[in-house]
Amino acid sequence: MFEHPSEIDTFRLRFEPFKSDSLQVRSVDCGNRALNDFLRSEEVANYERELLGKTTLVFYEGDLAGYYTMSSGSLRSEYLKTWRSFTKAGEVHLNAIPCLIVGRLAVDGRWQNKGVGRTVMQRIMIHALDCSRHAEIRLVVVQAKKEATDFYKKLGFDFVAETSEERKRFKARNTRTMFFDILELSYLRTI
Repeated sequence: MFEHPSEIDTFRLRFEPFKSDSLQVRSVDCGNRALNDFLRSEEVANYERELLGKTTLVFYEGDLAGYYTMSSGSLRSEYLKTWRSFTKAGEVHLNAIPCLIVGRLAVDGRWQNKGVGRTVMQRIMIHALDCSRHAEIRLVVVQAKKEATDFYKKLGFDFVAETSEERKRFKARNTRTMFFDILELSYLRTI
């Protein structure tokens, strides 16, 4: 799966809701300007206020190691038409499959390749499973930048079918839509 083990004690990661007054927010640098700028902008506070997304800060031993933003949404069934596990969705005429969307995931350069991103995604998967007990959620979806697709593949994510809309997105944003079917984790679900 991954070429290297976690270099940190992942149990020492602390997760806190976004606070714009955190001084460390200004210093995070994941190597991607758009991801850095989002955390420093009013956009993140607007997402929170308008209930469009929830951003969580990730700390390791008091140091801001990264952040992620989640929201709910759906993925149109046509994106999953080539996946056998979703043929039933077409039979019952579902237009879209409910999902948890990871809008942004960023790990500060000092903490990359140490296991922070993997641990964050494990936490997101557990959250999706928990949410699925109360509201229907079947997928975790990301718009993966080209340089991040291998990371998501190692976590078990797959690419959606290559539709004309997906080709446009890739051309315009250099991202691919990827999904993880949380039904694969149903053995972890507790009643």
